[in-house]
Amino acid sequence: MSQVTFVENRGKTAFWQDVAGVLKRNGHKVSWIVQNPVYKPSAPGGDVVVLRFPNPGDLQDAAIPEAVNTDRGRTLFGAGHRHYAHYQREIDQALTQLNPSLVIGESTLFHELLTIDACAVRGIPYVHPTGTRYPNGRMMLFEGNTQVPAVRSGDVWPDEKLDLFARSLQTGNALPDYMRVPGKFALYIRKARLALGHARTLWGRILGDHYNTPSLTRKLALSRQLKANLVVWKQLERLPDTGLEAGPVILYPLQMQPEANIEVWGRPFSNQVEIVERCLSALPANGQVAVKANPKSKYEVSEALLALARRDPRVVLLPLDCRMPVAQDLAVGAVTVTGTVGYEAVFGRGRCISLRHPIVEQHFPAFHAQTPEAAVGRLLDDPQAGRGNLDTGRALLKLLIADSFEGRINELAFDPDCRSPENIERVAGVLEKLLHKLEQQHVA
Repeated sequence: MSQVTFVENRGKTAFWQDVAGVLKRNGHKVSWIVQNPVYKPSAPGGDVVVLRFPNPGDLQDAAIPEAVNTDRGRTLFGAGHRHYAHYQREIDQALTQLNPSLVIGESTLFHELLTIDACAVRGIPYVHPTGTRYPNGRMMLFEGNTQVPAVRSGDVWPDEKLDLFARSLQTGNALPDYMRVPGKFALYIRKARLALGHARTLWGRILGDHYNTPSLTRKLALSRQLKANLVVWKQLERLPDTGLEAGPVILYPLQMQPEANIEVWGRPFSNQVEIVERCLSALPANGQVAVKANPKSKYEVSEALLALARRDPRVVLLPLDCRMPVAQDLAVGAVTVTGTVGYEAVFGRGRCISLRHPIVEQHFPAFHAQTPEAAVGRLLDDPQAGRGNLDTGRALLKLLIADSFEGRINELAFDPDCRSPENIERVAGVLEKLLHKLEQQHVA
C-alpha cells in the first residue's frame, strides 16, 4: 500500500491525525514531518521525523529560496533567512528516510513551502487539502503551492439545486463558511480553544521555534501598530470625489495578510500597495482607486499604504464600516488578486476582474487579466468585462462542484463538526481516491 506523509500544521495536526488513523486502518503506511514539536501527533501511527531546531553553527547566509520569498516569518516576524538552508537539509533527510508516495500538507508556513519545493525536485506528489469557498461543505486537493486540483470528483448537481445556489449567491444570501459569525456560546468555545492553541504555540517558541512563531513582544508590537494604523485610516477615510472633474473609480478590496491565499496563490501580486499604485498608473489623471478594508483587517493595513493615501489624493480609503455592495456602487468595477469577490462577480454580484484565479482564467476570460494595468483597462474599455449573470454563475458552480468533494477541512476551534467520524471517513476517502489515481499513473 501507499506511504503517506503528513506535514505538521499546528492546530490542524489533530484533524489530520484522525484522518491518518483511517488511512492506517485501511492498510496504508503513515508518517509525519513535524516542525513544531509541541504539535507532534500524540498517536502518530507511523514514523515521525521532528525537524531539528538549528544551532547557531547551522545558521548561514545564503540566497533566499524562491519557495519562501513571501514567508511571513521573515517578512513580518523578524525571523531572518539564515535558517532556510538548515531546514532544507533537514527536510531532504526526512524525505529520504520516509520515502513517501504522497505528502499532505498546506502551503502556508515556511517549512511547508520548503517541503513542496523538495517534493517537486524529487517528483513526489504534494497536495494541499482545503475547503472550498463556494459551495460550503466541500473540499479540494490542490497540487503543491497552486490552485490546480490534483484529483476531481466529477460530481454533478441537478439543475434545480444549481439554480437555487446561484440565485442565493447572487443576492448575497450565500456566504462562505469563513464569513459566518458563530453564536455567542460557539464564539466563547472558539475563543477558549484559540487561547489554548496560542499557549501551545508560545510554548513551542520557548522550546526553539523562532521561525514560524514570533516573539510575544513582536506580536504585541504588531498588534499595537495595527491599532495605530486603523486609527490613522479612520482619520483619512472618505468617499471618492464625485464632482464634474472626477474621473472613473476602481475598487480594490484589501485581502487579509498574512494569508497563503494572496501570498502564495497570488504571486507575483502579493504586494497590495504595489497593486494599488499600478491600478493608479492605468487610470486617467483624474481617476481614483477606492481601497476597501478587509472586515478582519490585519497587517495588510500597512504604514506604506497609509503613506500612499497621504501622498496621493487619488487613493481613497473607504470608511472602515463601508459594506461591499456600497463600495461596489461607488466604482466602475473592482480588481482582485484571489479574493472571493472575483468568484461572486461571475454570478452577477458586483463587477470584478481577477488576476490569479486559475479556474476564472481558463474558463471565464472576460473576468480575468494578466496584470493590474490590464484589469483596469478592461474595466474602462469593455462594458461587459467582469460582469456576470446567473448563466455564467451556474457554469462556474458546475466546475467548482466537479473539482471538489464533500468534506470539511478545518480545525476544531473553527469548525466543531470537522472531526466527526463521518467527516473524517469522508476526507480519508477523498485521499484514497487520489492514491488510487497515483497508483494507476505509476502502473501506466
